[in-house]
Amino acid sequence: MKLGVYTGSLVDPAIGAHAVVNASNPSVALGIGVSGALREACGGAAFQQELRERLEEDFDAELEPDDCLVTSAGTSTAFRWVLHVPAVDYRKRDPETGVLSGPRRIGSCVRAFLDAAASLATENDLSGQFILATPLLGAGAGGLGPVASVDAMMGAVHEHLRARSPEQRDALAKLVFVVLRPEDARVVEGGAAKHGFPLEREAR
Repeated sequence: MKLGVYTGSLVDPAIGAHAVVNASNPSVALGIGVSGALREACGGAAFQQELRERLEEDFDAELEPDDCLVTSAGTSTAFRWVLHVPAVDYRKRDPETGVLSGPRRIGSCVRAFLDAAASLATENDLSGQFILATPLLGAGAGGLGPVASVDAMMGAVHEHLRARSPEQRDALAKLVFVVLRPEDARVVEGGAAKHGFPLEREAR
């Protein structure tokens, strides 16, 4: 699996993603930031209603950190699926950090969305072709900032690749980290180097 970094919007068709990750909350309520961009791109209130119905159908409860809710992309034509993980929990402070997210939560979310994406790739005959795009989980509203978020995410990617079978590791062709600022792209590049990953800068 290759890693890339793209400076721009998560919903940009130029990324070429089959699926994108929603840095969500346990109730999968679409708010501002990444969730707001997805709500606008995927159909507004109708997309939010789909999320509520799928959450009840698939989990019958709010999401835990190691859960990933897979939904369609609603009306978006830029990607086919959205993978929702509870990167932030507004109900309580994280015991590790005292803010709304933490490295352990982020690690669980990353492993959950990578497993879900690998299953989608296999089930849809896209193994080895599947491109997944993710924001920096917990970096904004979660209070972690980009450096801590990237470190937790890269560590979880490393754990995922080490623990899975070759077939599971090869199911995804590329994981693209999507950021809004060039300085955050440099943080992603530094985090990839720290964890021993080659990284491709995506053209806009």
